[in-house]
Amino acid sequence: MRRLSFIIYHLAFSAALLTLLTSCLNDKEPYQAGFYFAKPQYANNAFFANNRIDSITMLSYGNWDVTREASGSWLNIGLTSGRGNTIYTFPVTFEQNTTGHGRGTYITFKDTDHPGEASASIVYWQYATRGNGTLGSAPDVKAITGSDGSRFELTYDAQHRPLSLRITKNDGAESDAVLQNLTLTYNDWDSLLTVQDKSKTLTSRYANDYLPERLIGSGDTIGYSSQHYDNGMPVSANYAFRLEHRTVLGLNSYYAFLLGGQSLNPDSLHCADSLRIASLTGIGTHIDKYKLTYSTADNRCQSVDVNQLVFGAEQCDPYQLLSLFRYARNSSIVSSVEQVGERYEVAVNLNADKSVAKMTVIRIREMVGADVPEDAYSVTYTFEY
Repeated sequence: MRRLSFIIYHLAFSAALLTLLTSCLNDKEPYQAGFYFAKPQYANNAFFANNRIDSITMLSYGNWDVTREASGSWLNIGLTSGRGNTIYTFPVTFEQNTTGHGRGTYITFKDTDHPGEASASIVYWQYATRGNGTLGSAPDVKAITGSDGSRFELTYDAQHRPLSLRITKNDGAESDAVLQNLTLTYNDWDSLLTVQDKSKTLTSRYANDYLPERLIGSGDTIGYSSQHYDNGMPVSANYAFRLEHRTVLGLNSYYAFLLGGQSLNPDSLHCADSLRIASLTGIGTHIDKYKLTYSTADNRCQSVDVNQLVFGAEQCDPYQLLSLFRYARNSSIVSSVEQVGERYEVAVNLNADKSVAKMTVIRIREMVGADVPEDAYSVTYTFEY
């Protein structure tokens, strides 16, 4: 009888399929050789720098073992051998990737009863960046103090996921005014993120990037949306997209980014050419249109998106500061942000690991009349890690 070996990746086991796929060594020794994987679904699998665990669910017709390729010292397999015709589920764990570069390895299953007759390989790739776009080597920002009396305080878990953000401003009053106060809880069993935003509660499912698909509360929604051509067709997100904040009354504000075809894949570098910020006012929607220019400083070298500090603590979007929507995080730090009659000039001092130590923002507004000087102010932010 003709020998048959096979490897199958699938969502669920099929008893009928397992019965049909039978092969023989010869007329005297019938046998089955092959592997069936319910998880992972694919032979190639990608993970972020702060992912720490996955699992394998599999069945081998014969007794088996699994080995790790030499370059995969950062990966550990929870079970290395087993019996035939038995379903196994076991963990695969990863060290967090702090190398600053993507890395890959593979593991190989072999049928030990019939060496060379059946084998299967699973490839693992780990990105250089965490789910939020920060490099895996980047330190966590614990606090930011502004010379204007602003204060940003943050906490994280062991996977560098933000757990809390509190933004306050002291304008000379006896106590600080609380501008933003977020707490975040991750239920990894159900892949559920819960954000407590003052009195509001928003939730979302997440994948292995630990980021929300769309945060939804009883009257609020925060998430991506498409921009559209004049004919109504949606624009591809790598050309342009919006991040919208909606309330029960409708659209409250949005941020529109123009990318012009840049890749949004993990580890890719992308910087929006321009930014529009729209917000509702008492007389309608006000839109600010900004041209963005960037420095050579990498915005992925600390846990927060420092570009969100440009407009000050009062205008800082806390969700973007935490990079909960990573496509809105530009890879480089801006050097200037300008629109008609107003510009912001940005300078940064970096630590040895290229994280931001200090950031100074100068706002300049051009006054009407040639003899009237420009109205300018500056604020310096000092970072603590």
